[in-house]
Formats: sequence, C-alpha cells, structure tokens
Amino acid sequence: MRQASLLGCTIQIAFGWPLGSKSPEVAVNTSITEVSQFLEHIVNSTNMKCLTPPSALDGDCGFLATNLYAKSVFGEDALVNVSVEKQPDGKLGGYIRIRSKTQGIALSLGDKITLKQKG
Repeated sequence: MRQASLLGCTIQIAFGWPLGSKSPEVAVNTSITEVSQFLEHIVNSTNMKCLTPPSALDGDCGFLATNLYAKSVFGEDALVNVSVEKQPDGKLGGYIRIRSKTQGIALSLGDKITLKQKG
C-alpha cells in the first residue's frame, strides 16, 4: 500500500506490482489532429468512462490531460491517464499511462489502445 497526498487529502493506493515496476505507457501515435476528437476516439474504443466533467473539456487550447476509468468483466479496476498536446506540426503527441491492480489487465488495455488509437 502506497500513500499519496493531494490538496491536503491523503489517499492510499494499492498496486499488486513490485515496487519499482512501471505501469504501461503508450506513446500517442495517431492521424487524428484534434485533442478532443482523440479523447472521444479513445473513450469509444476502450469503453471507458471519462472522469473529467464535460464542462472542463470545452474549448480548444491545444492540450488535454484527463483520466478514464473502467471495471473489467473480472471486477478489476483500470485507470488510464491521457496526456496529449497538439505539436507545432499539427500532429498530436503525448502519452497514455495505464494503471490497474494486476499487470495483465494493464498490459492488455495498453495493447488495445495501441491498436485502436490510429483513428
């Protein structure tokens, strides 16, 4: 069990992975050129729920950071952090980090996102 503090609140995070292990990270590699369209595509492709309120996603500032959540058919939770920005050349860049209690779910979800993110 690990502890983290955010805005004066302490939360406990339980990962079933050994300390020092990295959660899967997928580099953004897509033909989609709009951050909001990319987020919508990832949400629809993975059947995950966006935890960021829609009002916070309004507008177009060229970057986006949000969290997605889903529960597997096995009852395991998965959390995905999407961090993406529009590059000067018009392409999107960034990373998608996947966290879950077991590596199997995280790795499987990472593979799915890698295949589906092309658009």
